[in-house]
Amino acid sequence: MDKKLILYLSHCGSSIGGGEKQLAYLVTNIDRAHYHPFVVCPDDGIFAEYLRDADIPVLILDLPPWRKTKSLIARHTAARKLATLAETHNTHLVHTSDSWFNPYLWYLKKKLKIPIVSHARNLLTPTQVRKYKFDRMDSIIAISEQSKMPLLEARIDARKIDVILNCVDLSVFQPSPITATSEAYIVGIVGRIEPFKCQKAFVEIAAKVAAQCKKVRFHIIGAALDAPEHRTYAQDVRELVVKHRLQEIIHFAGHRTDMPNAMQELDLLVTLSAGSVIAEAMAAGKPVIGTPIGSAADMIVHGITGYIFPSEPIDEIANQIIEFANDPARSLSMGQRARKYAETAFGVETHVRQVQSVYEKLLIAG
Repeated sequence: MDKKLILYLSHCGSSIGGGEKQLAYLVTNIDRAHYHPFVVCPDDGIFAEYLRDADIPVLILDLPPWRKTKSLIARHTAARKLATLAETHNTHLVHTSDSWFNPYLWYLKKKLKIPIVSHARNLLTPTQVRKYKFDRMDSIIAISEQSKMPLLEARIDARKIDVILNCVDLSVFQPSPITATSEAYIVGIVGRIEPFKCQKAFVEIAAKVAAQCKKVRFHIIGAALDAPEHRTYAQDVRELVVKHRLQEIIHFAGHRTDMPNAMQELDLLVTLSAGSVIAEAMAAGKPVIGTPIGSAADMIVHGITGYIFPSEPIDEIANQIIEFANDPARSLSMGQRARKYAETAFGVETHVRQVQSVYEKLLIAG
């Protein structure tokens, strides 16, 4: 088939979170003999530069929140600019990695009569599904069975939905060489410091563990965005560490650009919000403990590559950490199984092939 231009809308261009990593995997590995990727970012910065360095065309175009009253004029101006851009480049399909941009996709579909794809990465409610026009999408990619459920509850046609798990570069995220066991057992949590990532609950887990086991250390990897609510939450996390007198065992690692190295420093990953970090940890040969949120239950094989604990999991997770710390050989063995599973489930090639299959169905139908 002729080479098709795919226009992507990125959540941001100024930072790299899980969604940006997944988009980068896709656009840098897509079949360039058949597809030509082009990314629109709402701002400039480290992610936009990363894409340019990878020879991915990038354009910066602010896309104001569609539903906010103060954006009424600006959003239509931005939508017209986006439509002109898409038409000028002879765009064949538009794919957003952030479902909040769905109204912009619907605008493009009406103007240009081209298929539109939305990636459902967030935990949505049926109300949000309706609010953000998922019913107008030609195809929806959900990152887990759980993220698919509210789409079905909002009566989205199941034939429009494909579940495609997040992926990881298995050549970059590698298990650590097996060396003499360290005295300390290192447990990490990774992600922006914000309420959704639940770092405060992680500190409470650390406090439970510290009361019973002295060999465990904790890494909080990530930083807060420069927004008032995020700065406040980050300060609350630090104050909670002081309250529990955990300054000596909790290390704030800040934002890391060398995540493969950061993962190798850990013995165990705890995630309270799911995301692509699960695939990264498992590829690095680390067991993962999570809760049934988002993609966690689809990615962690309970009792084989890690554990899924129910809501309000502080006591259960703390107890499991203590068990691992007292039996590091078992932790290591589970991490080795996690790597083997990652090789079969989270490869970039598999992910890209599944997304391209979605494109092909839409482009052939069109």
